[in-house]
Amino acid sequence: MIKVRASQIFTHSMEDIVAAKKLLDDGDPFEELVTRYSTCPSKENAGDLGWMPEDNLQSIMGQKVSEADLGKIIGPVHSQYGYHLLRISEIEVEKISGPFDAELSLEAANKILPEVHTILFKEFHIGLPVTPYKKEETIGTLCKTHEKNIQDVINLLNKGFAETNIAVMTCNELKARIDSNNKPTLLDVRESWERDISKIEGSHIINSENNEHVLGTFEKNREIVLIDWKQDRAPSFIKWLNQRGFTNVKCLEGGIDLWSEKIETRQNRYDIDEDNEYRYEDILEEDGDHGHDGHDHEEDGDHEHDGHDHP
Repeated sequence: MIKVRASQIFTHSMEDIVAAKKLLDDGDPFEELVTRYSTCPSKENAGDLGWMPEDNLQSIMGQKVSEADLGKIIGPVHSQYGYHLLRISEIEVEKISGPFDAELSLEAANKILPEVHTILFKEFHIGLPVTPYKKEETIGTLCKTHEKNIQDVINLLNKGFAETNIAVMTCNELKARIDSNNKPTLLDVRESWERDISKIEGSHIINSENNEHVLGTFEKNREIVLIDWKQDRAPSFIKWLNQRGFTNVKCLEGGIDLWSEKIETRQNRYDIDEDNEYRYEDILEEDGDHGHDGHDHEEDGDHEHDGHDHP
């Protein structure tokens, strides 16, 4: 997981990009050829594209970027946009904090994250079931043996740990909090038809249209509990909220389904046919848009009831 800073010469002309490459090979300065040949607005800044995730640059280059590419001229590359000559000017390895480091033994790693062997084999094709681990083997020695980037492996394991070790509030805990008039803020991330079937009164609806407005009314340290169907999508929303500075976010144990089974037993339960192209409403826009200001948020208490009496 790296960030890359690159500069480019970009043109729609194959002849121009070939001419620029020949001059680069002859030693002409990259910046001068940007001014001469590039038609990208970045030419006003010597072709600098700024920092970008590795995947963004990879989509142009059609190949992975590594630390070994620092300073290299790559191309010409023909993309859907035109012709590129790229210079990798800076590479920064991103570090994800967590319990894993190079000195940690695989035995200890397995106790922290039981899925560690599966992750390593699936993502890096190392370890079990092909080659058993030695008892004294560490993450660092494993990476060295298999010539894998240590930071990439550590990042992946720390990410896996963060995604599987999320804060949870049990149904009984939430019921006790509600009864004591100390209810946390409840955000319902489900679709509207699901909320029509079962819901927790007073929970806030959050969707792609109102999420900026809803979150803008909350303090960053407010205790928030996310409600989904079966605690299946809340973990990704916890990460999304954490990235926006919210520090006290949990998900409801088992989602609304377990709540309806254990607490509000008069509420209807429902199933989702995932083979029937089911998907949640998008709260996060695919293009990175975080919603639109100006939309009022609703509370489930403002919607029609499902026909059942609630305590």
